[in-house]
Amino acid sequence: MSWDDLLKEGEETVKIVCQGLQKRGFVTGESLKTIHGTDEDIPIFNSNREKLFWISVKTVYGQVENPQQINFPGWMCGEVDSKQWCNPPSIIIWFCRSTGVAWGAVTPKRPSLRWLVFPNKYGKIIDQRKTKLLNRNVYIFPSYCVPIDEILTKEEVIRRIELLVNKNS
Repeated sequence: MSWDDLLKEGEETVKIVCQGLQKRGFVTGESLKTIHGTDEDIPIFNSNREKLFWISVKTVYGQVENPQQINFPGWMCGEVDSKQWCNPPSIIIWFCRSTGVAWGAVTPKRPSLRWLVFPNKYGKIIDQRKTKLLNRNVYIFPSYCVPIDEILTKEEVIRRIELLVNKNS
């Protein structure tokens, strides 16, 4: 597997989540590249096709049945140094490809005050999956992790998206 294959998996996950949102009546757009070179996975529009906010989608591997029961402090949602935090997503959705389970979180105004950072330094923790697939050591960059108590169910995420659309339309 190559880096391009990993990117393709992420794109497929974005399409799955996007289709689910469209089925529920949300007006979505194609993923956008920002001036900072980051991706806005799923832009959400009002009925006049004005962009309201965007959603970040995270692919999860393994067999996650209950996102509240994990062996680590929280769900990773983006490198701390990423320029995506200049215009952060309003909602983050994680999707487990093997089980079809989805869950999410609302991005706080200041993630550094509410979310954890893991690992605290680059070069300490190896990303086991990417290292195995790419056949070279890949380290995890310090990333924001959403604590379990801030995780929302799929239904709660959908409700939050509805509220944001109604508030901004």
